[in-house]
Amino acid sequence: VSLLTIMFVKIQQLILFYSIVNISKSFVTKYRFLDSRFPNRLSIGKLVLNSAKTNDIEVDVCVLGGGIAGSTISWLLQERENCKVALVDPKIEIGTWYPNYGEWRDEWHTLSDRLNLPELKDCTTNEWEVTECFFGGSNNIPITEKTSLDRPYVRVDRIKMQNLYRRRFKDANGITVASKLSSSRIANNLFDKSLLHDVSGSTLTLDNGNTIRCKVVIDATGLESKLVAKEDSMLARGSYYSIPTGFQIAYGFIATVDKLGPYNFSAMTLFDYRTDHLESNPQHLKEAEDKPTFMYAMPLSANTDGTYRVFWEETSLVGKGKRRLTFEECKRRALLRLEHHGIKISNVEEEEYCYIPMGGELPDRTQRVIGFGGAANMVHPSTGYHACRMLAAST
Repeated sequence: VSLLTIMFVKIQQLILFYSIVNISKSFVTKYRFLDSRFPNRLSIGKLVLNSAKTNDIEVDVCVLGGGIAGSTISWLLQERENCKVALVDPKIEIGTWYPNYGEWRDEWHTLSDRLNLPELKDCTTNEWEVTECFFGGSNNIPITEKTSLDRPYVRVDRIKMQNLYRRRFKDANGITVASKLSSSRIANNLFDKSLLHDVSGSTLTLDNGNTIRCKVVIDATGLESKLVAKEDSMLARGSYYSIPTGFQIAYGFIATVDKLGPYNFSAMTLFDYRTDHLESNPQHLKEAEDKPTFMYAMPLSANTDGTYRVFWEETSLVGKGKRRLTFEECKRRALLRLEHHGIKISNVEEEEYCYIPMGGELPDRTQRVIGFGGAANMVHPSTGYHACRMLAAST
């Protein structure tokens, strides 16, 4: 190689180095500025880099989301694993868990024993010794035939259970923060704002201005999480087909009714899949056969005037894409079913519009935010059971 060639290469390297230095200076001059609220914070465009040495709250684990999943894992980590935990939810002090939960009593009591939490057995409003199902009208099964299961069922007292979790968490010196994290993932372990990972942990800047410094971030905010990435199907199992999430859709309501029709006051009706209430309309009947729903009935109490207080719920077990039903359709079918049985509603106490994500891709294991509950697709993929699932998965 000639000396002239060597000199030419060196000159090109110097020009390239000089260009990079000047571009870098220009970029920093244009985009770097200090946030007056946090003097040690360097912001580059929308990307926030936090080098603060002090924070409002310093913990081992920050749990985002105060539903049943987030409350379960935060309480257990704080009380049983000797971790310092911050539980973040905008309604942590005023909100109540929304859906009605029903569980098999043997599972509920087993988890109570396994968790060494005897108070959990008292977190029920009703218990039924028998569970009944109706599948008549298809497969040569008579329309009035019912299947009785000698397996007791319970309705969870969600408010009592929520208060139990909150009390145990606070008694163990857990920290609750009434705020949320407004941040979205833009790449693996990289976020548009308010969440920064570094070699020793993570820094979160909440909407209320609090800064939390932690070693682990757990996202329990549900399926719509903006922080948790799902596995790439090709990397996960060598397939270009990505598994879509299905949804259990249900319309439920607590109502006072004049009678129970075919439903037994001493039993919980888990499934009533019959379609005889739609036979007068061929189109509605075909739709119900293509996209079936079932009635779920919990008799709660008998009133002195002969009426009954019942939790009714018309449910589509799971649907994806075009097979996913609407709340309106579930409500229409529920009211038609009761009308068909001659059951008159005199008062509606509360309504429930419930959708439960089922199945789908699992979280990407290379990310540092840990998904839990709906954010990690942990709902039982064939039944939609959630409360027992979270309790079991947390242990």
